[in-house]
Amino acid sequence: MAAFVAAATFTHFLAPSYLNLPVWIWLVAILLALLLALRFPLGYALVLACLGSSYSVWHIQDRLSQAVPAADINKVSRVELEIQSLVHMGPAYRQFQARVLSSQPPGLPEQVLVRWTATQRHSLYREPAIQHFPELMPGQRWRMSLLVRPPQGARNPHGFDAERHAITQGWRAVGSVRGQPQEMEFDPAHSWATWTERLRHSLRAALMPYVQERRWGGVMLALSLGDQASIAAPDWVTFNRSGLTHLVSISGTHVTFLAVLLAGLVSWCWRRVRWRRWALAEQIPAQVAATWIGIAGAGAYCVIAGWGVPAQRTFLMLLVVGLCRIRGLHLGASRILLIAAFVVVLHDPWAGLTTGFYLSFAAVSVLFAFAHLMGQVPSAGSMWQRWGRRIWFAIQLQVLITLALLPALAPLFHEISLASLPANAYAITLIGSVVTPLVLALLILVAIQAPPEWCERVAQVAHAVLDLTMQPTVWLAERSLASVPVPAQHWAWTVLALLGVLLMLLPKGFMSRLSGLSLLIPALALRPPLLQEGDWDLFALDIGQGSAVVLRTRSQVLLFDVGNRYGPDSDEGKRSIAPWLKAKGIGRVDTLVLSHADMDHVGGTRSVLQAVPISRSYSSFDLDAHLNREERLLGVMSGSTVRPEQALRCQHEVSWEVDGVRFRFWWPPADEASFKAAYGSQEDKNAISCVLEVQGARHSALLLGDAGVAQEQAMLAAGLEAVDVVVVGHHGSRTSSGAHFVKRMQAGLAIAQLGWWNRFSHPHAVVQARWERSGALFLRTDQWGALTVESRPSALYYFGERDRYARYWQSPAPP
Repeated sequence: MAAFVAAATFTHFLAPSYLNLPVWIWLVAILLALLLALRFPLGYALVLACLGSSYSVWHIQDRLSQAVPAADINKVSRVELEIQSLVHMGPAYRQFQARVLSSQPPGLPEQVLVRWTATQRHSLYREPAIQHFPELMPGQRWRMSLLVRPPQGARNPHGFDAERHAITQGWRAVGSVRGQPQEMEFDPAHSWATWTERLRHSLRAALMPYVQERRWGGVMLALSLGDQASIAAPDWVTFNRSGLTHLVSISGTHVTFLAVLLAGLVSWCWRRVRWRRWALAEQIPAQVAATWIGIAGAGAYCVIAGWGVPAQRTFLMLLVVGLCRIRGLHLGASRILLIAAFVVVLHDPWAGLTTGFYLSFAAVSVLFAFAHLMGQVPSAGSMWQRWGRRIWFAIQLQVLITLALLPALAPLFHEISLASLPANAYAITLIGSVVTPLVLALLILVAIQAPPEWCERVAQVAHAVLDLTMQPTVWLAERSLASVPVPAQHWAWTVLALLGVLLMLLPKGFMSRLSGLSLLIPALALRPPLLQEGDWDLFALDIGQGSAVVLRTRSQVLLFDVGNRYGPDSDEGKRSIAPWLKAKGIGRVDTLVLSHADMDHVGGTRSVLQAVPISRSYSSFDLDAHLNREERLLGVMSGSTVRPEQALRCQHEVSWEVDGVRFRFWWPPADEASFKAAYGSQEDKNAISCVLEVQGARHSALLLGDAGVAQEQAMLAAGLEAVDVVVVGHHGSRTSSGAHFVKRMQAGLAIAQLGWWNRFSHPHAVVQARWERSGALFLRTDQWGALTVESRPSALYYFGERDRYARYWQSPAPP
């Protein structure tokens, strides 16, 4: 089983070419493994490994065959579909997963994610007004016009992979609604999955009157129905920093608490039910009844909560433990875990791509490792002494679980929550054993249509306990030491840390647990090696249609532009740049350059300033006035945004040198009067875009912002020389990259930052061809993902995230 699960999971990370091998090769491998097994018993593990790998390949090829035809990409298709998932609702959008019944033109994937957005325009600084949508629920059938595209998302180092998420969820296309959809004649859902989603929809609708106006109502929905989309983004930050994320999702803790509570209640009642001489426990033992009812209750909870991987794992383990308990078998902890993992992978071969798979099994493994301590009979003593020993044991167990999960959590979240120890000490008990049962009681009451007064009273008590829990949690999360950033490390240090965890879990006397703890230090404390004097690294992040470039020298970091803003609480500074800086271990930006005031270049300014301190900034506009305006539009306190320690204007001839690398602005001119006389009013923001040259010991780069042809000619006249790397102006627009300028630059690399299928049709074909004819390699972030350029004594190196870490789930890049 271990070989099957490991091989089935590892197969997902193979190069795409290996997954296209003919079927006969896999059959030959299995046959050879069988022949080996006849002579060596260990060969059976190889047989199961080949079967596990073949099982994953079979499912992968089947799912990849469901793809949007190339001729229909980014075009409107007429589709008849059936809603299959719980509908995610926002003020101005609806989103759900659907099954395609028919399409014109034909050939669309069977599973598609549908996004229905209101046509009204809304402000970037205000939540959109609530728009009217027809009631959408699982099982409904609709006829829609959809603009269909393959799943796509940004590919940045250590960032969220949207295409990987899509393949694990099963949908192979994304459709945006166009026009006015028409509801078809309702056909009752026949599939079990659609029926359960319909039930979840009905329960959510019944719960909404009791939770939607409460501060933590979204958490109550998440605990009862697994609807995590109801939790606000700022609340997720609180849960992450306090280490309570596992408690606001349907985790094994909640499922186990419910099963044990239900089994204990049934066992107590079952022994006392009798009629004269007839006793219920004499017909069916109370232990058997309690076990089956506890498992059934846990299974029902898992289904209503969405049947996620942690819930699957917990239910299967409870089922195995229950069967063993009834039959008097003793399988052992490792076999129970393996059976659960085996069945989970059989049910969902993509479970190994989810973080919940590893974290949930790792946490339970730690608990099982200390199961012998849990089973000890408490020694004699007073009640206070017995409770003291139990509390001390719980503290020890919590510390050990936290330390054991550090190697897994640090590479995933690039931080260690120091607040998790005190927060979990009270939150596990209150949320797991008080709030969750109360929320489920509320769910049962609304399901049986109990009097509203009863439901309201239970909702009040549940929310009061939850609010009591969250008040100290919010305070802990707001402390500066709530979490410690951990930069991304080489995989070898993570493996060493996992070995340290294994040593920590060994019985006492075998080896000192401090030796295992010491192996955690490299993964948590080591920092990337420093660059040599005169070397530099350039990172063109994949942020869609916008600009964000990080340039790193031996001791300093420069950030050029900060991407786009999408809404009052959504921008590329928060979504991409701040997480990337944290993953790289960058806790301070020495220089921030904001080329000009277009939103796709400065939209993430406020989030970046809030995330990391900035020593100084350069901009072509009044940065303080820009931030004051954003604060006013967002409705936050004036001056609440942290300002750079020094705010300066970028202008020609301003330069500085650090670590053997020279930085110099070539635009805009210092003389504003002559600039206006030559190029008109400053209302043309692109015309005053900052242009920065980076000159290292061996190679140079030029960052053009949105400078146009006129500015390019002026810089050439001022003495701008050839460079090795150019981040092309205006995302490859035809208004930039003039023929004379391209020829004079003689660049080896030309980088264009742009988004998939952007509405501006960037880059222009003429501009791309112009750079390529000049001898430059034209690299696009929509095709390559985040681009890294390294200036070293030996050569100038470059690589793209999509090319370096190619995966089979990557959607084909647009032409």
